[in-house]
Amino acid sequence: MTQSRHAAYPREGMIDSAFIIGALTAARRQGLDVDRLLADYALDWQALQQGRGLNARDYAALLRQLWQRLDDESSGYARKPMRLGSFRMMCHASIGCRNLRRALLRVIEYFRLMSDEYQWQLLEQGEEARFQLRMVNGQDDSNISFLLLSLCIILHRWSAWMIDSPLLLSRVQFSFSRHSFDTDLSALLQAPVRFDAPVTELVMPVRYLQAPIQQSPDTLSPFLANSPEQLLTHYRKDDSLSARVRDFIDGQQELEALSQEMVASHFNISVATLGRRLKREGHQFLELKDKVRRGRAVKLLLGSELPISDIAEQLGYSEPSVFYRNFKKWVGKTPAEFRDNRG
Repeated sequence: MTQSRHAAYPREGMIDSAFIIGALTAARRQGLDVDRLLADYALDWQALQQGRGLNARDYAALLRQLWQRLDDESSGYARKPMRLGSFRMMCHASIGCRNLRRALLRVIEYFRLMSDEYQWQLLEQGEEARFQLRMVNGQDDSNISFLLLSLCIILHRWSAWMIDSPLLLSRVQFSFSRHSFDTDLSALLQAPVRFDAPVTELVMPVRYLQAPIQQSPDTLSPFLANSPEQLLTHYRKDDSLSARVRDFIDGQQELEALSQEMVASHFNISVATLGRRLKREGHQFLELKDKVRRGRAVKLLLGSELPISDIAEQLGYSEPSVFYRNFKKWVGKTPAEFRDNRG
């Protein structure tokens, strides 16, 4: 896949050429005249390779035209075409579920019935839930990176819509290489991203699975009017207080000394107001602090050979045993076991 040196969103409302190339590559391999599709937007394949993008509205229209031409919402990447209306029927199949856990399990069952190539799982380990998107269709994951990325974006944003609340992912792991998209995918998913992982997965705090579904058949109809392509094109940075608090915490070098009072002062609100607003969004201060610490722990365990005792010290733990205990509570494995299984 042609790489792009631009940011995922070089300016507001613009879609990077890497994503447009990704959307069209499988269809182009199958002989579709993609230049004819692009002509309506004053583009051609060469212009895409030179880095020219599209605004979000035109990209959504292009996707819809592509899917209609192929009768395939997978953009030609799936072994068995994902016929037009597949996403709509998935939404109808899951809208009556009582919580996100049941809805995600219904999604897994729906895709399994569509094709054996969707061998997806929802795993719960300690305080983490892992939605794994394993594709078995005879293709290397690097060749279907656009499909895997699109599915992750759609499922993440659809899940947040279903519970009507920001869904802060712990991290996202992709089974393809970083070079498939030379863009800031972490900004798209608002989470740390790891590449060359054993399987593509969305990792989130397990408590989200208990979140009740807030949508209904009445709210589903307007949502489906421009979905799922709108989920792929309409990126809005999570500006909830909990997201801003997490970003602030992540910017601090010393986590151990960071208190709720200090954070409240930074946002110019009282401690009581901070706690109340975080609770309204489904979060607690210590949980957000732990999320940042957990993210740093995962990054150090996966990306360095530092002794685990040194990692514990860097994270502000006076005793390594406390780090061991907390890490196992977070992910269901000790730091050593997690590092040994990094693939």
